[in-house]
Amino acid sequence: MPKLRYKDHPHSEDKKHKRKKKKHKKRERSRSPSRHRRKHRYYDPPKLYEDESGWSPPPQTTHHDSEEAEWRERLFSAMADDEGQDPFYSQYDEYGGIGGSHNGRSKIDTMNDEEYREYIASQMFRRKNAEAIEWEEAMAAEAKRKEKQRKEAQERVREEEARIQKERERQERILRHIKIQESRSTYDKQWEHMETATVVTKKDIPWPIAPGTSFSRQSVKEFLVSVSGSLGDNKKAVRKEQLRYHPDKFTHRVFRKFEGSEKEKKSLTIKTNELSGWLNELWQELNDG
Repeated sequence: MPKLRYKDHPHSEDKKHKRKKKKHKKRERSRSPSRHRRKHRYYDPPKLYEDESGWSPPPQTTHHDSEEAEWRERLFSAMADDEGQDPFYSQYDEYGGIGGSHNGRSKIDTMNDEEYREYIASQMFRRKNAEAIEWEEAMAAEAKRKEKQRKEAQERVREEEARIQKERERQERILRHIKIQESRSTYDKQWEHMETATVVTKKDIPWPIAPGTSFSRQSVKEFLVSVSGSLGDNKKAVRKEQLRYHPDKFTHRVFRKFEGSEKEKKSLTIKTNELSGWLNELWQELNDG
């Protein structure tokens, strides 16, 4: 039995022609590799800093400029020979080099490897985070300014409180002085009454003590010695009381018309002797002062 064949379709011829044409193109492409040669990629190393915008290469110098530059270089070399040092390093050392100077050497020259690494890392960090660091420094400066204002306000409050306290004490001293003056007036009247009276009791005897205080040396001093008074007036006041409370004179003046028990007389004698001793101390204190 003969082999059966499919009937050729009119579009099959077109498909065969396209496949042959495609194979022919592939063959031609493989025969001419220079047309599709892979381009060589050159290595582009990374850059630490980006190129600054607006930079342009320096202009090419002319022959006249090169001669002038060479002449200047020779001139500076001759000047350096005359001075005995290199002008570049003399100017460099004058400003202490990079990072300041330390015993004639730059600060970086004195660093070890670890310190230099930390220095470079810190500078790179500051350069990379300039805005954040600037913001933190601004916030720190603002906090420092507010803290300064707070301390100044507290200082003003303390000064005002001290001024008020000082004024209050001054007013209290004035009122105290007025009370003592009134008490002195009453004290003098009691002495006049005691000297003219025929009978004297324990309650009739006046004592030179400040009002509202107990019988003590400080109370006697406050009553007789005035802070605002002169030294002469204070000495006169103390001397007058010394004559009044002299033990012998006071006992003779009071006891001859005193009505009371022996116990009261004894207590009165002890009190008079104690007061007389305080008056003598005040007199000596005023003379020494």
